[in-house]
Amino acid sequence: MKTYGEPPAMLSDDRPTDPAWLPIFSKEEHFMGNAFGMIPGLEPDEWSNDACRGYVIMAMENCGFSKKDIRRVVGQLYEVFDLNSVEDAKEKYHSSPY
Repeated sequence: MKTYGEPPAMLSDDRPTDPAWLPIFSKEEHFMGNAFGMIPGLEPDEWSNDACRGYVIMAMENCGFSKKDIRRVVGQLYEVFDLNSVEDAKEKYHSSPY
């Protein structure tokens, strides 16, 4: 089994970057996502990081990835959402071979 070194440090209290923590992490703890809905004019759009995670999970399940691999990728999404903008992601998609 190939190892990838130590997991990255936590970026924030509500977003674990260690995929092993994901099963004990509840959606109710995403307090920032809930806070914007309480501010008039800042209601969340239908699209969200959680919607993106759901799409990734569905695609990976459909392709036969293991639960361990899916947890690892979903955990990595927390970090890439924190460190990259929507424009960064769009550019990455348009310039990728996929």
